[in-house]
Amino acid sequence: MGVRVNGVELYVRRFGDPALPMLVVVHGGPTWDHSYLLPAVAELADVAHVVLFDLRGCGRSSRVPPLPADQLQPDLLADDVAALIRHLGAARADVLGFSYGGGVAMRVVRQHPSVVRRLILASTTAYGEFEAVVPPERAALCTPVDWADATLTGDGALSRAMALGDLPATIWRLDRADEWRAVLAGVRFTSDWNEPYAAGTLKPARPDDPPGALNAWGGPVLILHGAREMTFPVEVARRLHAEVPASTLVEIPGAAHMAHFDNPKEWLAAARTFLTDRAGPDTAQP
Repeated sequence: MGVRVNGVELYVRRFGDPALPMLVVVHGGPTWDHSYLLPAVAELADVAHVVLFDLRGCGRSSRVPPLPADQLQPDLLADDVAALIRHLGAARADVLGFSYGGGVAMRVVRQHPSVVRRLILASTTAYGEFEAVVPPERAALCTPVDWADATLTGDGALSRAMALGDLPATIWRLDRADEWRAVLAGVRFTSDWNEPYAAGTLKPARPDDPPGALNAWGGPVLILHGAREMTFPVEVARRLHAEVPASTLVEIPGAAHMAHFDNPKEWLAAARTFLTDRAGPDTAQP
């Protein structure tokens, strides 16, 4: 379904009983769409009214043109999330932000704290000063992509090539590589965000002082992170957990960046427990 908010059309998919607490899922990329999260996240429809959507400039949502390229900024994405929650009739919702979407989710808390009930930060980072930690044997399996490659000029071609080339560093279960390639084949990659990124005008996904924003908001936070994460090393998750008392950290074993794919059973169990915990957040690492 299409939902119009803030002058853009967002492609939205909903799962579960609308009477259940709303869970809005913010995908990463930002040149991806929501579909790579769908197989796992839709499983939460037994405990939540799950709302997935494509960010502006992505998938089936408003694209460039006619959307001006300067309208592709993470603070506007956060405004879209809040407006979507209100448009769908909820005063407050749980928000799950994955990777780049985790930074956007933290911006929602900063810009619209009253609309967020609980926050899940999955495979993301609140910090900029870190380096990816890819073991040499995994790095050797990756395929570098040249941004200037003339064969990658089609819409989304560069992002698709990067997703495929980086596969050994984004999933841990290489025995399931063909399954992940099948997931990627269904993603509607786009190129709209490449221009502001290349021009250096794209703001960081995360807000200024993310721990400060989360603590000022004060709600419960679940940090979901693959124990084998290579893109955002697990240390960034542990640091955020230490700096946000109202957080729970769950490190998913046998999982890298795409932890929901590598180990969906434990990923979903952690999310489901958090979303249904009436006693409040557990501030100790399980």
